[in-house]
Amino acid sequence: MKALSLFALVCLCVAAPLHAQMDQAMTLTCSHPKVVKAEVRSVEESDPPKLTVTPVNQSGEHIPGLVPADFDISKGKKKAEILSVTEITAVENTVMRVVFMVDNSQSMSPHLNRLRSTLDQTIKSFSPAVRVAVMFFREGDLAMAPFEYNGKPLPMIRLPYTTDKNRAAEYTGKLLVEPNLSRNTYLYDGVYAVSQQIKADTGKVDRSYAIIFSDGQDLGSTVAAETALRADKHGTVFFTIDYLTQANDFLVELAASTGGEHFQARNAEDLSSIFEAIANKIVAKGYTVSYRFKNAPSAALTASTEELLMEEEIIRETFPLLNYVFFDQGSAVIPERYQRLAPDAVAAFEEGAIEGGALDFYYNILNVIGSRLKGIPGSAITVSGYLNNTGTEKRNETLARSRAESVREYLRTVWGIDESRIVLATGALPPLPSSSRDTMGQAENRRVEISSDNIEILRPVTFVRRIAGITPETVQFRPTISADEGLESWVLTVEQSGTEFDQRQGTQPEKSITWNWKNRQGSLPASSGNLLCRFLVRDRAGDSDVSEPVTIRVREVRSERRQNVSVSDDGITKEKISLILFPFDVAEPGTQNEHIMQEFVFPRITAGSRITVNGYTDVIGSDEYNLKLSQQRANAVRQALLARMGEEAAEQVVSQGMGETSPVFSNDVSEGRFYNRTVSLIIERYPR
Repeated sequence: MKALSLFALVCLCVAAPLHAQMDQAMTLTCSHPKVVKAEVRSVEESDPPKLTVTPVNQSGEHIPGLVPADFDISKGKKKAEILSVTEITAVENTVMRVVFMVDNSQSMSPHLNRLRSTLDQTIKSFSPAVRVAVMFFREGDLAMAPFEYNGKPLPMIRLPYTTDKNRAAEYTGKLLVEPNLSRNTYLYDGVYAVSQQIKADTGKVDRSYAIIFSDGQDLGSTVAAETALRADKHGTVFFTIDYLTQANDFLVELAASTGGEHFQARNAEDLSSIFEAIANKIVAKGYTVSYRFKNAPSAALTASTEELLMEEEIIRETFPLLNYVFFDQGSAVIPERYQRLAPDAVAAFEEGAIEGGALDFYYNILNVIGSRLKGIPGSAITVSGYLNNTGTEKRNETLARSRAESVREYLRTVWGIDESRIVLATGALPPLPSSSRDTMGQAENRRVEISSDNIEILRPVTFVRRIAGITPETVQFRPTISADEGLESWVLTVEQSGTEFDQRQGTQPEKSITWNWKNRQGSLPASSGNLLCRFLVRDRAGDSDVSEPVTIRVREVRSERRQNVSVSDDGITKEKISLILFPFDVAEPGTQNEHIMQEFVFPRITAGSRITVNGYTDVIGSDEYNLKLSQQRANAVRQALLARMGEEAAEQVVSQGMGETSPVFSNDVSEGRFYNRTVSLIIERYPR
């Protein structure tokens, strides 16, 4: 049994705290209309747990007949089920001390038998946990007297504190006989001695009581009444009994000043009921209440997979840079299809991060040029504005210059390129114009050309595309919930590298929770760092539980390939390269394409490689002419390859003209037609 300090519980509508196992705060409420006060005396940590409570009425008396419905036990929002209520009909155990001071003067002579039996019964009713001391008057030899006042012995004798109730009763019986009766009544000395006896007890007790039995007449005390009243009682409650006299003011005040009670015995028959009443007030009868709280909630979690496989395929793709910006008829405004940035966004721009194909990259031409100029200090460009030299653009040099200025202004204001690094030039038609007789050719001539002596400014761009995949596509969490008090809420948390990555929550039980690996911001987990998943439940009483964590390993697999590269089952690698662009109606590769072939084509050719060179054109001109032009372009590139590989490789390199068939890009826009004026190389590399 775990004993608690005894304290008051205000019943009816007022509740007071209990402390049970693990020091969890509990509250007991007694709602019976007669109960005004109750005390919890102990809590037994059994199965089911029990507590002892002593409800009393207005007069401090035990109230019989209470039932389970009269008691409520709660812990926060949790209410216990009251299993049983058993009334205690005998004086119950508690931890306390009781000091008896008994008047054994000659006035008690006619009543000794009744007094002995009453005290015997009262003393023996206390449990072994109660320490009892008994004191009587003694006259004669005081050399060994246990108490004194101002250095003088007091006429008192005592049995010190003992838990042996039989011994205490036997001691009392020996003193309450004719030979041991005193001539005088030393009431004040006796009360003063009780104070000293209480002080002498250093053992721990919950409560302390003194019972003073006297005929109320003091004859011969050394200690004054006032001194006895004011002596330190150390929190002891005094019960006083006047026997066969009028109420004694000293005994009345002594009881009142210590929170006790004064009794008047008119005859010997009153003694039994008075001592029983005092005993009941000291260790009152009460009830044993057994109860049980509903179980706290519990949570468990499993997952359909132990591993998240994050696959990332890196595709490297190289595009040629078309260094033209095309304008609308009669306009110097850069068309909307060209991507433009705000000045505060240029720091985050990366040409390798542009998504899409060649045209998507081309529409970022101004940002690519601006980024390269910024990254290559000292480099410079020439921006040349041209006209189609028809209609309103005929010899309109101002328009040509305005077009060049529009490009320069964007590079200056957005990318912060100094004007000294941008040289302006103008002309009626471009140096290598498209056909002015065709509307498509006229559209191509309305342009700004960007050139530079630094080949890095106009070199092709290689950028990386990442294709991510996850296996499995989803994970199913299977939670197990037990909530006797009813489920209030649940929370599923996913943590990665010590930081919460995602959270799901609800109020209804779920058999399965499907997760697509993305958090609420739409992001996937990092490719490193295992996922730690927990499931927390809270019941309607406010208790909660969290599951053991479920660990999902995160494994990353990376692969890399170049765009337009494939490997057959027999190990032959086939790669397609389309980096060579030609001006309108031109078949010679030119200096820029020679640089491209040196850097991007020749390193891809190994000994024994077979190469197919396909030439293409746009749709301007006749089919026959374009087929012939495409063959000339293919032949020119073949000759450049043989110059590098040697004439002995002639059988390994095949060229063919495709004309305007199978265009890669739309011929509806100028930039699409320029990208169709190309030669593609298919390089087949054989395993050694």
